[in-house]
Parts: sequence; structure tokens; C-alpha cells
Amino acid sequence: MTSTSRISVRDAYFILLLSLGITNHVIMIPLLLHTAKRDAWLGIVLTLIISVFWVYLISFIIRRTHRKPIFTWLKERYGPFISWFLLTLTSSFFFLMALIILRETVKWIKVSYLPQTPKGVVVFILLSLCVIIAYNGIRSIAIMSGVLLPVVWVLGNFVAIANLRYKEYSLLTPLFVEGYEPVLRSMIVAGGGFLELIVLVFLQHHLAKPVSYFSISIMAILLAGLTLGPLMGAIANFGPVVAAQARYPAFDQWKLVVVTKYINHLDFLALYQWMSGALIRITLFLFLITDTPPFKSKKRRLTTLIIIGALLFGLSLNAFVDKQIESFLFGGYSLVSLVFFSALTLILTLASFKFRSGEENA
Repeated sequence: MTSTSRISVRDAYFILLLSLGITNHVIMIPLLLHTAKRDAWLGIVLTLIISVFWVYLISFIIRRTHRKPIFTWLKERYGPFISWFLLTLTSSFFFLMALIILRETVKWIKVSYLPQTPKGVVVFILLSLCVIIAYNGIRSIAIMSGVLLPVVWVLGNFVAIANLRYKEYSLLTPLFVEGYEPVLRSMIVAGGGFLELIVLVFLQHHLAKPVSYFSISIMAILLAGLTLGPLMGAIANFGPVVAAQARYPAFDQWKLVVVTKYINHLDFLALYQWMSGALIRITLFLFLITDTPPFKSKKRRLTTLIIIGALLFGLSLNAFVDKQIESFLFGGYSLVSLVFFSALTLILTLASFKFRSGEENA
């Protein structure tokens, strides 16, 4: 891979802040409030403290694999079976995560802004953009993220400041009213979100420079802030009970924004934030699925992207799949994500240790 086709660590963080941040807003915050109500913010803080140790494992894996494509590295050292097994497993999970955010995005747009527009039109336009950007490569994703993220950041700060007049931060306490169990459950939910940073391992060979433990830790702190700010804002604005009943509490805060008597109803700006995150997240997972040895040729990669896009299109419009995803989100999504990413981190860490021993013996 030439240096011109690589991206900087900063570009990678722009991509991750958008793709992981939208999950925190759309999926994690409602689950956290539903699980722990006012205690949820403490669960995020405790999870962040624990994640400092997990972040070291990511930096360790990146160092030991020498920033090679992870599936190529596994195939060279441990044979095709392990490589193909992990390739199939991770690709399937990436596909599921793309499907979930696509379904959530289309449902929200349909209910909030375009009730008369057929869902298929919205899905087709969004997926077409994702396929085109993913086909053009990681640099295209980085450029799009660099354009979208600053505006998303400005809008996020704007809604937080504009609603200060309505916020009662005393609603964040008292804690542990229902014991310690809600905090522990919220840590499971938050842990699944933090562990998505493992995506860095799959992007490492596209980075112009190695990523350090310190910079990954900063990234974890930023992601915690992206979750903690809107979560605490939702509790302070609506109270823990009402916030827990809201389906999208992070974006409902836009409905409170009033600049003057003649400037209000600015909640349409939330559409820009959501669509930016969904676009980059779906595109990133499409890219990661096809950024593997079987799809190195451009023709095969384009064909695969179109097939995956068609599958996402069909499944997102299926009523049965829609109900299953809704049940999964408020059922086992958090635990499944936590177990999957934890197991993946453990497998890659053990593989790195084995490789290290082989080097020393040689």
C-alpha cells in the first residue's frame, strides 16, 4: 500500500468519532437510560476507568501485528482456517451493525420528518452514497468525515448551550436509590460501546503512522464524552423517568431549542447530525467487509458492495426483520456486543503473545 493511499491518525479518529458516536447517541443512550435511569451516567464514568486497561490491549495488538492487515497476518502465522473463521465472524457482525443503524435511521426519518415518503426511497439514496464512498476507499471516507464532523461538533455544542436554561443538574442525584445493580447493568451497555474501538485494529494498515496507547486513550475519553454529555443533558432536561421513556432522548433535546420568538423549531438540524453519523458508520462497515484478501480486485469489490447493499436494502424494508431488530436492541444487543468484542480482543491478544514467543525462540 502506497503512502498516498494511507490516512493520518487524526483522519482515523474523525471516522471513529462519527461512526461510533452515532451508536452512542442512537442506541447506547436509550439503553442506558432504560437500564439505569439517573445512575446511567455513573456507569459510563466507571466503564471509562476500566477501559484504560482494555485500551492497552488494542495498542499491544497493533504493535505486535506490525500494522499489517489483520486477516493477512493471521493467515501467515496461523493458517487459513483461523483467518477465514474470524473473517466470516467479524464480517457478519459488521453487517449486522450496519443493518441496525440503517434500520434506526430510516425509522426515525420516517416518523419524524418524511412520513409520506416511501422508506425504500430513503434507504436507496443512503445506501447508494455509502456504496459509492466505500468503493472509493478509506481516503474518501476520511475526507467525508473531515467535512462532516466539525459541523456535527458545532451543532452538538449549540444544542447543549441553548438548553442550559432548562437544565436541572440536581436531577443527576441521588445515586444508588435502587441499589448497585442498575449501575452494573449500565456498565455492560457502556462496555459494548467502548469496545467498538477494536475497529482500529482493522484500520491499522491504512494508517500513515502507528497509533499510540496515549492517543487511543484520548479517543476513549472523547467517546465517553459523546455519550456522557447528551445523557446527562437528557436527565437534566426531562428528568430520569421521562428521559428513560423517550426513544431518542439525545435528539429530543433539539425540540427545546428556542433562540428567539422568531427562531425556533430547529430540531431539523438533528437530521444533519444523525445522517452524518449513519452515513460514515454504514460506509465504514461496508469498507471493512470488503477490505479483505478475497476482495482485492476492484471489480470483485464493487460487485460485493452492490450485493451487500442489496441485502441491506431488502432486510431494512422487511417487517419481520424490523421487529426482530427492535427486540434485539432492547434485549441482548449490549451483552452480545460486549461478549463478541471482548472475545475478539482476547483472541487477537493471545495470538499476538504466541507470535511474540515464536519470534523470541527464533
